[in-house]
Amino acid sequence: SLLNNSFYLTLCLYKNINMDEKNKIYCSCGSCELLLNDPLPKYSVMCACEDCRQALRWAEINGGKKPKDILYSVYFLSDIQSYNGIENMIATQLRGDASSTRVYCKNCYSCFAVDHVNYQNNVFMIQPDYCKQDFNVQIPPLAVLNLHDYPGEFADLDSDTIPVFHLRKYPQERKRFLSIKPISEFLAPPKTPAKGITIRELISKVGKIRVLDLIRGDNLEEIQNE
Repeated sequence: SLLNNSFYLTLCLYKNINMDEKNKIYCSCGSCELLLNDPLPKYSVMCACEDCRQALRWAEINGGKKPKDILYSVYFLSDIQSYNGIENMIATQLRGDASSTRVYCKNCYSCFAVDHVNYQNNVFMIQPDYCKQDFNVQIPPLAVLNLHDYPGEFADLDSDTIPVFHLRKYPQERKRFLSIKPISEFLAPPKTPAKGITIRELISKVGKIRVLDLIRGDNLEEIQNE
């Protein structure tokens, strides 16, 4: 009704809500969504690590999308304005010693948020091909990571000048990675508190993290036999 519409518009103005704001990350079936306070991507990388592929292969078996060998990964401030469908969310780790926690929709198995111990609750990551967004998430990647895990013989990269990292277990490699601006700025504790809730607060609201206990590696047949 007109009365209800007028009340809704007044409420939006009162709460200083921009109805045209594009800040939503959501799953393929629309059961889960995150609305960000700051939807501006902070940086992006291309990741070839076996853990990212294994996590997405596990999701694929459950109905998700087949992963690529190198994954475009983009980072946002850990500052979530609001969320919907938390009852449809599941948080997982590949193994008991995992560094990453991934949040999926338990209906369509889109992965729409990834936390890692090194993110220090300042940022979280998404891989945009495996969830949906209503805003632009495409920015030039600053590095190609973990090519040691690349399954092919030759990785065809889009750039001849982008920094490449095969492994980051050596101090020299970590130092070189953190020297790329602005990566070190965001892989550090937050300088200001989140206006909303952080990714780790969201994960705690989702409930107990499910540990998948997958064998290290990303062979799809091995996962299907688990």
